[in-house]
Amino acid sequence: MTISRLGASVAAAGVLMLWAGAVTAQEQDSPQSLWSDFNHYVRIARPDLASAAGGALLAAVDDEQLLDVVEASDYKDYQRTLTRAARIDTLKDIAAEFEQRIQAARIARAKDPKRIMRDIQLLAEGARANLNATERLRSAGQWSAPALLRTLEDETQKRLHPYVLAAMVAVGRPLVYPLSVALPRLEPVPQGQISQVLAEIGYPRALPYIRQALEDEKTDPDAKEKAAAAYAHLAQTAGAPASANASELFLTLGENHYAAATRGDALPGFDPAGKEGIVWEYIKGTGLVPIAVPSGIFGDVLTMRTARQAMLLDPQEDRALSLWLMGNVRRENRLGDGTDLSYPDGLLEPMFYLKMAGPLRQHDVLDQALNDRDTVLALDVIEALAATAGTDALINRGGTVQPLLRAIAYPDRRVRFAAAFTLINARPETAFVGSEGVVPVLAEALRQTEARHAVVIAADQDSANQNVALLKELGYEPIGGTALADVSEAITGKPGVDLLLLDMPLERAQELLHQRVSDYKLSAVPVIVLSSAVDLPALHQLFQDRDGHHAVADTDSAAALRSVVEKAGAAFAGDPIEADEAHDYASTAVRLLREIALGSSHVYNVFDAVPALIASIDDKREDIIVGSAQVLSMVQAPDGQRTIADAALDQTRPEALRISLLDALADSANHIGNQLNEPQLDRLLALVMESEDDLALAAARAHGALTLPTANVVQLLTR
Repeated sequence: MTISRLGASVAAAGVLMLWAGAVTAQEQDSPQSLWSDFNHYVRIARPDLASAAGGALLAAVDDEQLLDVVEASDYKDYQRTLTRAARIDTLKDIAAEFEQRIQAARIARAKDPKRIMRDIQLLAEGARANLNATERLRSAGQWSAPALLRTLEDETQKRLHPYVLAAMVAVGRPLVYPLSVALPRLEPVPQGQISQVLAEIGYPRALPYIRQALEDEKTDPDAKEKAAAAYAHLAQTAGAPASANASELFLTLGENHYAAATRGDALPGFDPAGKEGIVWEYIKGTGLVPIAVPSGIFGDVLTMRTARQAMLLDPQEDRALSLWLMGNVRRENRLGDGTDLSYPDGLLEPMFYLKMAGPLRQHDVLDQALNDRDTVLALDVIEALAATAGTDALINRGGTVQPLLRAIAYPDRRVRFAAAFTLINARPETAFVGSEGVVPVLAEALRQTEARHAVVIAADQDSANQNVALLKELGYEPIGGTALADVSEAITGKPGVDLLLLDMPLERAQELLHQRVSDYKLSAVPVIVLSSAVDLPALHQLFQDRDGHHAVADTDSAAALRSVVEKAGAAFAGDPIEADEAHDYASTAVRLLREIALGSSHVYNVFDAVPALIASIDDKREDIIVGSAQVLSMVQAPDGQRTIADAALDQTRPEALRISLLDALADSANHIGNQLNEPQLDRLLALVMESEDDLALAAARAHGALTLPTANVVQLLTR
């Protein structure tokens, strides 16, 4: 609540009575006196007097005047007063209004170039004026940089130069970024002076810019000498390698920017008042120019600028190009509907450059996206790889870790699907490490609307049964046992596994975790380990760098376990997939599995998808049913043939769908012979006898393909 001026006047009248005889009228009306009294009475626990003084002051001055009073006061630690007042019921509203109005005044003053120039002039007007002006410049932070530098470059104001240099050091870190940007382009004298200022501030962010000035053949010898001294001082403080050149230093700075933006750390140059990032440029004849960018892309803009500088200094620095690409694509993703005034005119959309850069740089960006769990960036890069990379480029990265192969085990299913589709479409001619994990991802894409499947391994069968029951309640279709061997056959028959839950001591759990790495159906799924409280710290340490691994005490409540299960499942699946998107994924998976079954690949094994294909015969989407049946008809899968037959003989299904399924049944019989059981054969014969038109024709074809007795034909003709 804000103190009204009427209320403040009443409070002021009250304070006159309280102070009667203690102060003169002139002193009583002084804003400086009111501020001092407010601080004093808060600290001696007299809230009545503090409230009267504070209310009178708030009513007597505007925000700008209030800030003048505060900055001129001897109470430099006034924040302690406001913190204490905020804990007192009768003072908390006054304290809140002081905070708000002082902050508002600071923000307005920080960006006022006229006020900043006045403060620069006051630096030479005596010790007290210098102290107050320096404090205000410190409050202005980076916004004081243009005026301070312009004054330093102005030879007509040479008397102010020593004061300006001292003020720059006093303002400190907020000036490092703008002054560093200007440094390589300054005239010799101010260039040498700014090098010394940056060294005194002692912030290593200036290192690349100072090194750039050192490496520039055009740098004046005297300025270069000062830059060398500054660089030596900063490099020693920061532990920077003596052999590092400017390009390498800019690259390191850019990587630091990118990492900070990934973590959500505050970046130098961010303006909390405007909630935006400030990018600085130096223009000859104009000086330092600020460009505001949305806070969400500030780190990426800084990344791009330092990476570009690294490339300008060393065009062969491939890592700088990769860094620029990842910063630019992520900037676009995070910008949304916002505007980026820092993006240079003439540059095309980020995907243009990502595709143009080729597979090696794309792999760099994908590797970073996977490390950062940046799903949107990963999808962008996989799209670029699919559009530009041949088979060898997709799966051969000079012996290093293959990012695209890592992507098929990524927690978010969209990335898994995109990576698998890309690897299938590449049509490799020979097997590669990890190729066996691609088709199971297609199977997962195919069954997007199906239930989630879980595997439980416990120390004893009772524990396994209890955990199976819990997972059923949470919507899973679980299987359980006391060893992997107990469930291996069931796993083979599942279209995929979404969760692995282990309920056992640490040593046994570690053994099973090691075993599951060699099983591609289990190697990428999230794991939950239930263990004793004694083993829990060791498990937490074991899992600290492993995404998708969760440790829970076996003494925790069922609700706690449910929470972890839901969290693990959501992380593995990613954001919800809507029906249309799920349909697109399933359709693509069916098409690719059909290509594999037709023999277009000797690398991928379609049998890994048979359980998912069988499950898809019960899908609600007719095109997925038909597509799955067609793939099953081309493989040695007796269970698949019998599943197709049951669906084709189901009278509740639409006739057109049954005809397609009967055609698939005939194709299956042509490939693997008759695998139907007697009841199915009897039902098929009945269908032949009783149906008409296209349905009868399709049933008759299936009958013939299954090489059933010709007596059936005679029976039909003679009935």
